[in-house]
Amino acid sequence: MTLALVFAAAIGLGLVLHRVHVRQSASDEPADPLGGDGMSGAIGFIGGAAAFLLGVLMLASLDHYNATKTVVAEEALAYSAAFDSTDGLDPKDQGVMQRDLICLMRSVATNSWAAAEAEDLRGSANTHAWRRRTSDHADAVDPKTKAQEDSLDTLQSELINASKSGQQRLLAAEGDLPLALWILVFVSIFALISILTALLRFHPSRTLAITSLAATLMISTAMVFTLTTFDEPFNKKDGVFISPRALNAVLVRLQGTYPEAGWGPCEAVADT
Repeated sequence: MTLALVFAAAIGLGLVLHRVHVRQSASDEPADPLGGDGMSGAIGFIGGAAAFLLGVLMLASLDHYNATKTVVAEEALAYSAAFDSTDGLDPKDQGVMQRDLICLMRSVATNSWAAAEAEDLRGSANTHAWRRRTSDHADAVDPKTKAQEDSLDTLQSELINASKSGQQRLLAAEGDLPLALWILVFVSIFALISILTALLRFHPSRTLAITSLAATLMISTAMVFTLTTFDEPFNKKDGVFISPRALNAVLVRLQGTYPEAGWGPCEAVADT
């Protein structure tokens, strides 16, 4: 919407500039309209600067997206390692911890992911409640052997790692490009389109002029759309979305490896 308004205003200003120039020159066909007054150099500078800025920001946005995917994978791996570490616990403690971890992972893959989609930095109350329950039950485990103590240490360590990654995932849900950069992008595009519109009005071929302007508009739109898409990695509306596929894959693997664990439905322990 914002970009469409920028385009409309820029084209309108370009048409006004053309009309003013024609009135001042008292001619519809100046001798050298595209090269006169240094306008060709100006549009080259503005166009190059806008393209460079969009390219740099697109790389930064893509880096943000890839870094978020890495965080999501690390979160899934941490839960996987935490679950596997329950092998060394007493059978009774193992059953309790496995059940807690199953429900915690399910809540992360549903409730916490929904919070990321909504860019809700508070996360999910249900997920927080399951995390507290899992941590409390882990603290209550009384290891009898060195092997059980090592397993408990690994479990608690991986829970902490998973919690850190989960917090990073929520923080990464919001775009991190500063407002000043967005203003610079829109100002650059506005200046480029307005000057280009004014100059193309002098072009002898109306078809080529319209095609050139349309191509510039389409490329600018595509670059800004791509920039926005990768800067918001959990926004389903943009078509590029990081799903909880890694965590769901971990759950599938664990269910096949530990079929005797408590895989029944999980109750909600807090409002989502």
